[in-house]
This record gives sequence, structure tokens and C-alpha cells, in this order.
Amino acid sequence: MMITIEIYKQEIETELDLAREKLVQLKTNIRSLSDEKRLEVMKDVEDLEQMSNDMKTKLKELNVEMKDSWEQIKNDIDSSRSKINDTFARLNRSLV
Repeated sequence: MMITIEIYKQEIETELDLAREKLVQLKTNIRSLSDEKRLEVMKDVEDLEQMSNDMKTKLKELNVEMKDSWEQIKNDIDSSRSKINDTFARLNRSLV
């Protein structure tokens, strides 16, 4: 079954909200790290914030009139989504 643009947008918005919550938690967790480790992790945190913002922008580009071209934007968003999830996973492993 083909997912509709509106359902997809809701899914991504929910994921972005979750990513924002994870970022807040991450920033709290890294306060206890050494300066060197914190600087290292902050680069990833900034990358995550940028990727989330980019994803939000792409999401705004999606609208119902785009039936023909929305697959390309969906692919871009899915790629960003994957990078964000991978980065969170890597950070979680490195902070244990």
C-alpha cells in the first residue's frame, strides 16, 4: 500500500519531535564528560541539530500537490532519517 503524503509527514514530525527530546537528553548527559570528550560529542550534536533542521525544511516542501515528485523528497528525508538514527546510535554507544 502506498503511504500518503499526510501520513508520512505526521510520521516524520513525530520522529523529529523525538529527536529533539533525545538531543535535549544528550546535551544533559554530556555535561558530565571531560572537556575533550564533550567537544568531540558536541560536533555530533550540532550535526544532529542541522540534519533535523534540514529534514524539517524538506518536510515543509512536501505538499499534496506534489504527487509526482514527492518520492524524491521522501528519499532525501529517509536518507536524513537514517543518518540521524545512526548518529544517535553511535553517540549512545560512545557514551556508555
